[in-house]
Amino acid sequence: MATPPPPPPAQGGPGFTGFPQQQPRPAGAPGFGPPPGLPSSPGLPPTSPGLPPAPSGPAGGPGGAGGAGGAGGTGHTGGNLRRNAVWAFVGAILASVVWSGAVAVVPRMVQGRSSAQSIHGYHAIDKICEAGKLTAFRQKYKMVDNYPLEHTGRSDSMDIMRCYALMKRSVSGSDTPDYATLDIRVELHKTVDSSPEYAATRHYFEQQKFEIADVPNLGQEAYYAYGDEPTSSDKTFHDINYYLVVRDGGMTFSLYWTDNYQLGKDATLDRDTVRKAMLDDTRDILKAIGGK
Repeated sequence: MATPPPPPPAQGGPGFTGFPQQQPRPAGAPGFGPPPGLPSSPGLPPTSPGLPPAPSGPAGGPGGAGGAGGAGGTGHTGGNLRRNAVWAFVGAILASVVWSGAVAVVPRMVQGRSSAQSIHGYHAIDKICEAGKLTAFRQKYKMVDNYPLEHTGRSDSMDIMRCYALMKRSVSGSDTPDYATLDIRVELHKTVDSSPEYAATRHYFEQQKFEIADVPNLGQEAYYAYGDEPTSSDKTFHDINYYLVVRDGGMTFSLYWTDNYQLGKDATLDRDTVRKAMLDDTRDILKAIGGK
């Protein structure tokens, strides 16, 4: 088992929630690397968890059983996606791209911002994942050494908290662990109204044909977004992407979880399990930063 390499200096831009944008994988390729020329991100130091490189070592994602893709079984074959951890890092690599896309496709939704809203008692802390504990996901996965990576940036206009976690779990019948990633971002908007950006980002996911579901009793408004699509000319390989997005006054929160599977080969966590873990850990993190 190869050990995933440490992340390089952070890249990416100052997006609203830092969502990755899925890109088609070259035919027959089990993974792909970062697009060139991503802009440098203000406020994230060289040790930022945002954008680790595509590794060359083996890895895989919990595959496609349950609601995530409909495939069962735990068999593995050489050279499949379990042998390449590139997919595990794509979300963070492309994190700065999607907000730019959202603004491009729905520019009227982000114009004419009103004054800032109250941040409702939320405050910046140095390590949101450590404070929030990630109990639900830690019950399913073991954190990879040196993760999670966390950083907090503070300014007069906005505080940003970021956590990036690489996790693995054992699969019966395989000596190669399955990898999944969490990318969590919290922004405290002090000088602008965040609601137009929140609406624009949701609209972006709708245009990309993600499944959207409102989440009641979480902040002022919240939703899940879910996408499952083939990643190459071999339609048996799939990426699955979950998002939980919350707005509460001037506080915006996003949790992105990504996994990968091959139809008929791998077994991933079912959708209800993932959504419950996302919701439970989100509530714990929001409480840790001052939420009720």
